[in-house]
Amino acid sequence: MATNRKIRTVSEISTEFDIPESTIIDAIEAGELEAHNSPMNQAYIEESKALELWVADNRPANVFAALSDTPAAPTDDRTQLLAKLPHLARRLVNADFAALTVANENGRIVEMFVSGMSYSQAKSLGSPPVGIGVLGSLDESEAPLLLEHINTHARSTGFPEGHPDMDAMIGVGVSSSSENQVNHQSIRIYVTKIAGRSPFTTEQRAPIESLASFSKLSLDVDSLRQDETSLRIRAEQAEQAKSEFMSMINHDLKNPVAAMELALETAKIDDDYAKKQMIDDLNSSLNVQRSLIDPLLDMAMLGKSADDYDMEDCYPIDIVDIAINRQKKSTLGKDRTIEADVPGTLPAIRCDPIQIGRVFDNLIANALKYSDSPIKITAQISGTKQSLIFQVIDHGIGVPQSQTQKIFEPFSRVSATSRPFEGLGLGLAICKTIVEAHSGHIHHKSADPESNKNPGSIFEIKLPVADQ
Repeated sequence: MATNRKIRTVSEISTEFDIPESTIIDAIEAGELEAHNSPMNQAYIEESKALELWVADNRPANVFAALSDTPAAPTDDRTQLLAKLPHLARRLVNADFAALTVANENGRIVEMFVSGMSYSQAKSLGSPPVGIGVLGSLDESEAPLLLEHINTHARSTGFPEGHPDMDAMIGVGVSSSSENQVNHQSIRIYVTKIAGRSPFTTEQRAPIESLASFSKLSLDVDSLRQDETSLRIRAEQAEQAKSEFMSMINHDLKNPVAAMELALETAKIDDDYAKKQMIDDLNSSLNVQRSLIDPLLDMAMLGKSADDYDMEDCYPIDIVDIAINRQKKSTLGKDRTIEADVPGTLPAIRCDPIQIGRVFDNLIANALKYSDSPIKITAQISGTKQSLIFQVIDHGIGVPQSQTQKIFEPFSRVSATSRPFEGLGLGLAICKTIVEAHSGHIHHKSADPESNKNPGSIFEIKLPVADQ
């Protein structure tokens, strides 16, 4: 199932992953990455498995190195442990160099900790190799390596220019079981001597293996500790959400009940309280009550996959036009401008028209609530021609950047608004559930990020086109 993903520009991805912007732009033009909006250096790229794999193959490894001490590294427990291991291994067997590498599932090294080289020397050697050579053989066998001469190994590919002339080597795999299962990473530690020195002995291999075993246990313990911390945080968040939900229910559901009680009590004591007025007041309170209860029932009953929906091929212009007509007849939509820019030539999408219609109803109603300006709905086909991209655009109060992910969570409402609209904060959560069940995704961004007063909102939905 799709998840709500971040959308970032080329420059943001370049900064975060230390990949040149030109490399990212070349990948977009070559069709390796899907992006939309232009100009190219402002293209938006969605966080997806495709981006994750591309970054893994193009992102430079994080290198930490020191000549004679533990290299400086981030302070989390796992990284600190990995940084210490090469230095300890080098001292144990009087090696000239030692390194620990962390490789992804494709064998590409993503982290490297080096003892015996300065940071500048280690970086000058270029990107660490993909693990197809001697190091890669450690991933395919539990047996450690003990080599008198590295270049005699069947998988030796030599060293890059400027690399120290290493000869004898001990290599051991250090991956923890939890890391292999969860992150698909392989961790290796190896020590080397320069040419001309005596080779390592079997007795020297033993302490390196012991160090690797100890490290594996330490990594497992750290992984369990992180899991425990994550579960505890989730439990605390669930308890807080429960508390907020009960508080909201206590307040919002009691209000219309109290109004109905007041109407009935007034009718008992006030002869001038007209029957029609009482009925209108009761109906008004019942409508508020229904608007609160119905989303709760909907959220509980919504399907999580396409099998739970009545799917058919639908044209986007029909879905959008029907939703606009419904909203124009609503109290909020009366005398409001709602425009559509949805070409009739766009291909059909495979969807449940009633449920996708509810998504547009929710988004348009939100735009009407939080904006006094015209509302616009657009649709266009993606660069790969595999998806349609819809946008519901307003120029109202917008959503604070800190809340753009939270707004899709159940019972979440924007805190930076003084507009007194009733609701439990389920509308966007319902939208997200429906869209993801259709193998799509939904996200929010500001219509005018530079505006402090009315940044507006763009809710963007991406849905796959129907099979041709």
